This record gives sequence, C-alpha cells and structure tokens, in this order.
Amino acid sequence: MGELYLFLDSVHSFIGRAGLAVAIGMFALGFFIGVIRKQDVTQWYRRTAYAIFGIMVLQAIVGLVMYFVIGARPYDEVHWIYGMGAVLALPFFIFVERTAKKRPAMGSYIWGFAVLAGILVRGIMTGAA
Repeated sequence: MGELYLFLDSVHSFIGRAGLAVAIGMFALGFFIGVIRKQDVTQWYRRTAYAIFGIMVLQAIVGLVMYFVIGARPYDEVHWIYGMGAVLALPFFIFVERTAKKRPAMGSYIWGFAVLAGILVRGIMTGAA
C-alpha cells in the first residue's frame, strides 16, 4: 500500500497544481475573449471547460481512493469542503452560461474559473502536511 499511496499522492498533487495553472489560464483567456474582444463563448472554450470539470472529478476520485482505501487523511479536514467545491464550481457556472438569455455570457466562465482557482489554492494549502 505504501507504493500505491505515494503514486496516488503524486497524482493528486500534480492534478491540483496543474488544475490551478489551467484555471488561471482559462480565466485569462475568458477575460481576453469576453472583455477585451467582446465576443461570446466559443465551442472550444466550452469543451475545454467540460474537460476541466472531468479532470476535477478524476481528482476527487483519486482523493476518495486515498481516503477510503488507503486510509490517508488530508492535513486539515476542511480539505473535503474545497474538494467538493472544486468539483461543483464549474457545473454551476456552466449551467448559468448555458441558460443565459442575454449574450455574451462569457462572464459566467470568467467568474467560474476565478472561483475554481481560489478553491484550488485553498485546497492545496489544506491538503499537504
């Protein structure tokens, strides 16, 4: 179990940090598309947001395996809240964007990735010892 824990811990840590970098990048790209160019959400941007949501779900699954199968615990139990927030943040803002009557609706993604980046920062701070 020790080798499995080290592997999963590395994967969990990598996905968290890479997710933070991608969230910041998507925030900047969304800001550029929506605010500077004053355009709406593109299909590629939306598909990338869906893929990032999938990666956050994978991150949560790795964390759950570490917790329930291996018995590993985060440094601070509030890490659970940030983990759930990371999984739930994008679907909320995706829903808001998809149901928006007024266009452009890129502001929803800008907020969504800003919130996701903040949640990931706090999650990283509370997860490691």
